Amino acid sequence: MSRVLLFAVLLAPLALAQPDTPYFEPTPSPLAGLDYAHSLFPAAADHDPDLPRPRAVLGFEVGQQVATSEQIVEYARRLAGASDRVELVEYGRTYEGRPLVYLAISSPGNLARSDEIKAGMARLADPRELASGEREDLIEELPGVAWMGYSIHGNESSGADAALAVMYHLAADRSDATAGLLEDLVVIVDPNMNPDGRMRFVNGVHQARGEHPNVDDQSLVHSGYWPYGRGNHYLFDLNRDWIYARHPETRGRIPHVIDWKPLLFVDAHEMGSQDTFLLSPPRKPHNPHLPPYGRDTAQQFADDQARAFDEFGYPYYSGEWNENWYPGYSDAWAALRGAQGILYEQARIAEDGVQRPTHLISYRQAVHHQFLSTFANLETLRENRPAMLTQYADDRANVVSSRGPYGERTFVILPSDNAGRMNDLLDLLRIQEFEVHRLTESMEVSRATDLLGRERRRFDLPAGSLVIPNRQPAARLVAAMFEFDPQISEEALVAERERILKEGGSTLYDTTSWNIPMMFGLDAVTVPEHISGNLEPVDFASADSARAAEWPEDRIALVASGADDRAVALAGRLLERGVNVRASTRASELDGIALPVGSIAVTLDDNRGNEDWTEAVRTVADELGLAVQSVGHGRAPGELADLGGEYWQVLTAPKVALVGRGSTNMSDFGAVWYVLDHRLGVRHSHIDESRASWGDLRRYNVLYLPDRWGGGDLPEGLRASLGEWVKNGGTLVATDTAARALTGGDEPLVKLRTLSQVIGEELSAYQDALYREWQAANQPLPDAVWGHAAPDQADYPWNGLDESLPDADERKRRDQWQRQFMPSGAMVATRVDTEHWLAAGTGEFLTVLMSRSPILMSEDPDQTPLRIGVHQSSDEREHRLINWSPVPAGQELIVRAGGLLWPEARERIANGAWVARETVGRGQVILFAHPPAFRGAQLGAIRLLENALILGPGLGTSQPVELP
Repeated sequence: MSRVLLFAVLLAPLALAQPDTPYFEPTPSPLAGLDYAHSLFPAAADHDPDLPRPRAVLGFEVGQQVATSEQIVEYARRLAGASDRVELVEYGRTYEGRPLVYLAISSPGNLARSDEIKAGMARLADPRELASGEREDLIEELPGVAWMGYSIHGNESSGADAALAVMYHLAADRSDATAGLLEDLVVIVDPNMNPDGRMRFVNGVHQARGEHPNVDDQSLVHSGYWPYGRGNHYLFDLNRDWIYARHPETRGRIPHVIDWKPLLFVDAHEMGSQDTFLLSPPRKPHNPHLPPYGRDTAQQFADDQARAFDEFGYPYYSGEWNENWYPGYSDAWAALRGAQGILYEQARIAEDGVQRPTHLISYRQAVHHQFLSTFANLETLRENRPAMLTQYADDRANVVSSRGPYGERTFVILPSDNAGRMNDLLDLLRIQEFEVHRLTESMEVSRATDLLGRERRRFDLPAGSLVIPNRQPAARLVAAMFEFDPQISEEALVAERERILKEGGSTLYDTTSWNIPMMFGLDAVTVPEHISGNLEPVDFASADSARAAEWPEDRIALVASGADDRAVALAGRLLERGVNVRASTRASELDGIALPVGSIAVTLDDNRGNEDWTEAVRTVADELGLAVQSVGHGRAPGELADLGGEYWQVLTAPKVALVGRGSTNMSDFGAVWYVLDHRLGVRHSHIDESRASWGDLRRYNVLYLPDRWGGGDLPEGLRASLGEWVKNGGTLVATDTAARALTGGDEPLVKLRTLSQVIGEELSAYQDALYREWQAANQPLPDAVWGHAAPDQADYPWNGLDESLPDADERKRRDQWQRQFMPSGAMVATRVDTEHWLAAGTGEFLTVLMSRSPILMSEDPDQTPLRIGVHQSSDEREHRLINWSPVPAGQELIVRAGGLLWPEARERIANGAWVARETVGRGQVILFAHPPAFRGAQLGAIRLLENALILGPGLGTSQPVELP
């Protein structure tokens, strides 16, 4: 077989072959509208016959079927090899090894000077040393750059198929219109932004396709099945990853977008099958850091795009559900870098077509909509290129000015012992190419605002702090990512509250808080001045890493500080290698080395039968870049924990299973999978929830139950299986709606409850738990402690509480009212039990996300490592109730850290548990109110999850000693 023929066979569409059956082969019945009459290309197109058409690679016309990721890349390579208008760039590889490519398409002259074009845009982008005459020359000479991104959600397929037609037409069309377009523009076609997700979708389509066309959008060929194709390999939504840069698709793409600095960035998506076509601009709320010129320009793009649809009579709309608050979408992130960000949302058709109430729409028509939109936008960019370059340059000059909107503000990340987490931050700053410095010596500033909105006077910034000036070329994105508490406009708030009260819904599409210091769990302040002294540049190439200590003969243990997140990964990976490991449940100090709760020790005595244990420690520590030190003395000073005592516990090797499929929230499943693979690096299993009720769970000692779609109960039989498994020593970790499912039903698995379940019941046990927590940490000894006589009246903590709880019906009524104001995603402040092993690696408070999550209610002897609300001194002289929960005299409770959290919701969630632990038999159940691994970026909360998964089997359960 020739290589050409073999290639054609390999890339042939996966249409159903002619089967050998005992039956006749029926011809599909005709469906009106399935054959799309219009050409994808303009009537005046004059395509060069020497250039390969898409059909030559696909084996079918564009839009007839869904192209595979491999076919898209192969066509891009073939086209780049045949045309002097096209250059192909591979910018990365996916987790599954698929290439990530874009095509730069322009006139041969523009491509020959691509480096000069990039350098010119860089001069406009950072005008601090740009002469006015040079600026005008650049605006006159530079082509406009457009980045056209398609199908970042893998199961939204028409964009990537349209990209095939876009590439072909730009490369092959010899008409004056296209030639002129390419003289004025450089078009970057990013044809398939999520190759792994697309192939999961394509495989589903191929497997569900029958012999006859299917136009029922409820059918599997259209709907797909778990885990669907939306996310990447780890099921992450890449359209939310731009500000966190967790994944290779984003990390590979960002440097090239920054390099080209496009004036237009298109993000082509799909939506519900019975919808039409959404075009930009979005409605309010708008992120306050978006360039102000973008809204007027967006109207021009929308008008031209609408006219292109009107020529065919195709319906469309803008605004409605599409708001503009979250900065991590593709178009929003690009707009914050100066581009005109544009979103397409085409009704999802998958293959064949979809029956509408009035007619059938074919897949090829959906592809045509994306094609029409692309060229309408490119023409608008061409016509407005000088004006858009001028706006871009003017705005960059404004944001780097001392008199501009960002002239006098600096974000300062305070030093941390958590070197691993600081490395994560430095990596993100490097990827985003932000300007950042390190403070060489401490300095005092007159004012600073902390993460909880508290203003500090005469605040000392320690040496080693990271200083991120807001006054820099990327000022708008820096502000969007690091500002603690951006405010939604009053007009948008009025609309949101009206929607809540009238319809029980929300105008907000995503989380309302996302800032990096809060998500990463790092302490930071905002300083209302531009800090310019005592600074040195940060060397991103020398991230904090250390080699493990050598092993002198007089040493008894190797230790790693639990302040560093990487210590948990060290423990997990060593246990997997058969090395015995201990973790501390109380602070210790050995040979002058401070070892907080959660620190790791590998001792000579525990590993006498393993000659290679020191080499294993060194190998794993070096992989992690984690400092491991040797100690020769096991005694700690004062009340700190001695190495041989009960506070250094031997860990049990975790055998982790992640429960999936069914009603499992694939985003939460994928985020924890990512943590296990890439942060912890430990083996684990994925099990189907429908099999978990009868499978052999004894193979595992840790199970993670992800959040569940629809808030539904667990499958029949699973609760009973989990109950027996936990009682026999298992660690069950559950979050959000899965946590709620464990607390409810006829036979709850735990004593823990949610507020909705108990609001009408006796609440004194939950109040007493709060009293105990507060008094244990803050109450002075009573004066009569050494008295002899019985007191007339004990000083009960609830004495003097003037107000009492309303009756049960009123409490239920209030809770129902408050519930409607729960957030779509806001940062809340939690106070931390710093002595609990689950909270190892955190400070006295931690900011975490809360959405429409269950309010967990814990009572003694349940443990609550994180509870919502941070106490702060106030003028309140008497203790009082907030909703059901008492607040001590002289204190107020800070609940909201960032984002929209209505007062009704703040009252409802106050003093609820964000993490709670309960002993069940010989095992334990650990509940999180909200998914801790959210978007792989909630690093503070992820640490608690890692503690649960790796340390949990040894520190929270009762395991038998195994006999030889």
